[in-house]
Amino acid sequence: MIKRAALIILLLGIATMGVLQFPEAFVPKQLDYKNFELYSKDSIVLNDDLIKVLDSVIVNIKKSQFYQGDQVFELYFIKGTSYERVAQLFGAHHLASSKFNKHLYFGDPNFAHSKLVKGLEAHGWVNLVQIISHEAVHSQMYQDYSQFGFMKTQPWINEGYCEYISYDPQRNKATYNLADLYHKYKHSDNDWVATEYASLTPRLYLRDRIIMEYLMDHKGLSILDIIGDSQLNPETILTEIDGHL
Repeated sequence: MIKRAALIILLLGIATMGVLQFPEAFVPKQLDYKNFELYSKDSIVLNDDLIKVLDSVIVNIKKSQFYQGDQVFELYFIKGTSYERVAQLFGAHHLASSKFNKHLYFGDPNFAHSKLVKGLEAHGWVNLVQIISHEAVHSQMYQDYSQFGFMKTQPWINEGYCEYISYDPQRNKATYNLADLYHKYKHSDNDWVATEYASLTPRLYLRDRIIMEYLMDHKGLSILDIIGDSQLNPETILTEIDGHL
């Protein structure tokens, strides 16, 4: 009897995991635009605000070494859906996540203000262009650097490169300075740190972005160089950054 119950639970778990691979079965498609398919329980209107956001994402992700012009990204805005509740049962609690070309967004998109809003807490929203760009770069990297749905490259490289590309508009401002960003990281003990968009980001993501920017813009390495060098260590690189900035 116990074995049968365990088997049933296992099969239900496998079935649920299978269902999670197909969010389109729960969230209807609302529209297509260029490299994007948008899914939501609420209607989404193709207007100037949406076009501005998605065109800005394309500008960002074209800077990526892994950009392919024909790659299509499926954006699922699942807040308030039964799919969201099932995904949360399996530990999905971030504002966004992605697997191959499927992106899950656990907040409501506000295209007019370029925000993805999950809640009222301080870290309950992010810049919409930044987060879509970030997840799109994950999707780009999945093409060549994943196996059985898991990334083969180190987490600091995955997140650092996605952050590096998604913050390109901020990095190109005349007032931007990597030393200032590193100073903010070094002197903050909080788990969440304010970004250039006035939202909050996990401190670890900020660390990974700083390391990636230092390696690429100050040492002249490409992302392929970084992926191919197994000797690179984030803590050692931070020590080097501390002596140079």
